[in-house]
Amino acid sequence: MRIEARFYLDREVALPYDINYPLASYIYQCIRLVDPDLGTWLHDKGLEYQGRSYKPFVFSRMYFESRVNKPECMVVQGAMSFKVDSILPEVTRTLVEGMWRTGKLRLLDVDIPLTDVRVLPPLKFTETMRWKALSPICVPVWQDNGLHFCHPLESRFYDSLRNSMKNWYMLHWKKPFPEDGEIHLILPNPEKFSLQKAAVLIRYKEKKIKGYQIPLIIQTTPEMQEVVCRAGLGSYGSQGFGMMEWWEESKSHGTP
Repeated sequence: MRIEARFYLDREVALPYDINYPLASYIYQCIRLVDPDLGTWLHDKGLEYQGRSYKPFVFSRMYFESRVNKPECMVVQGAMSFKVDSILPEVTRTLVEGMWRTGKLRLLDVDIPLTDVRVLPPLKFTETMRWKALSPICVPVWQDNGLHFCHPLESRFYDSLRNSMKNWYMLHWKKPFPEDGEIHLILPNPEKFSLQKAAVLIRYKEKKIKGYQIPLIIQTTPEMQEVVCRAGLGSYGSQGFGMMEWWEESKSHGTP
């Protein structure tokens, strides 16, 4: 169940560019307010699969009606919003109630009044869908004893996305992705693609995380398309990375 939360600032306010951590904290806070056990489980444990812990929610970047970028900060005003989704309906249901109870979003020392929270209409999932990233897609891999963030012109970027999608498929549907099932990930117009323009570097607490804000055409089963919608793509979804939104179906073909 995908939701959109809307807020309104009646004055100009300076905010840092990196607000993923306070947004994630706000989500946990709202869930804990309504269901402390669910909030604690979500924060401390999550879903376990193959020795790893998965936090079952993903959220978008914040969108501002008015935003002026300055060297040290952004100056914002007016309407602002962000979206949240989860493979567990109880997570977003509880979050909606917690948002209404809280009534505001606190970003650092700024209180931003909540104006609306709405459940977005369900989508009909099809075998070919065109998606765009609402928050950067992050694909970290260990390389030479260090962390390397793969980019969309590397084959490992797509291999890792497929593996992650299959893990989330198992968590969502409680069964493995079919052995004969296909997942084609297509970067539209690769000849016009610019790594520099797509790259986004975000600081999350003390970590610097690099992701890519890109569109993708995905050809796979409708059930896997739902996983893309609910769980996002790549890593760090619960830290504000990899949320995807559909924008039109496409007949394009080809696989990186």
